[in-house]
Amino acid sequence: MVQTSEQVWLVRPWGRLSVWRSGVGLAVCAIHGLGGSGRYWSGLAPLLEPPRTLLAPDLAGFGQSDKPASIRYNRQFHLAELENLLEQLAPDGPVVMIGHSAGAVLAALWVALHPDRTAGLAVISAPYPNPGLMPDIARQVAERPPEDRGTVAPLLARIVWPILSKIAIASRRFPADVVHDFGRQSLGARADTMWSLLADVSVLEQLGALRDLPSSVPTLLLTAADDRYAGQHALDRWERHLPNAEVRFAPSGGHQFLLRAGFEAVAGWINSIPVRSDR
Repeated sequence: MVQTSEQVWLVRPWGRLSVWRSGVGLAVCAIHGLGGSGRYWSGLAPLLEPPRTLLAPDLAGFGQSDKPASIRYNRQFHLAELENLLEQLAPDGPVVMIGHSAGAVLAALWVALHPDRTAGLAVISAPYPNPGLMPDIARQVAERPPEDRGTVAPLLARIVWPILSKIAIASRRFPADVVHDFGRQSLGARADTMWSLLADVSVLEQLGALRDLPSSVPTLLLTAADDRYAGQHALDRWERHLPNAEVRFAPSGGHQFLLRAGFEAVAGWINSIPVRSDR
């Protein structure tokens, strides 16, 4: 790797947050999706031109971050953790926010709250929030208080099997560390995060603030032409929030086209964002 990656641990009241950091300079904060971790972005790090710093957290409840059962892993919680991460690791200057899948929704929400700190936003393979995106089983788990989740073992087991089957398939296609972290996620965290970012339509009101993002802020909508989860139908809706965005399509690769084809498309876009000498 051109840039050496290190794992940083941030101590929080609920436990430890794992962050993968590489490079020095303009902060690029990369948010993984429901099946991922910060190591999802390891293929991006060597493609970034200095001076740029890649900050890729394992969201709480995912990857190597702690997973306390008492936490409600909703978008307010995740946004607060992003705030703390950036206060500690990138306290000065603007931030380029990028995200994949559900992580793209979280990245967009942060930008909606902090347009003045935003140097760029890339929304990659992002489904458009819709109650129909959440399976009924996961919805039932998300609606239970955290302290009662031990009583829903049969429901959790019915969520586990599809995840295990995806791990088995992914293990033959994707980097081993990414697959390993996929199997580490907390099912409660997955259900909460899925609900609050993809199925709770109140998120759309918060995303509405993106329409006021200055046209001078670079924005990118990137997806694969054959993405069943975030194809043209989702892209059309995202364009309403980001009317000035550049729209790009990968020719193939589905929802995980970055892992299949590489991170060159998003790396080139990030590298095109000017880095001011006073940063």
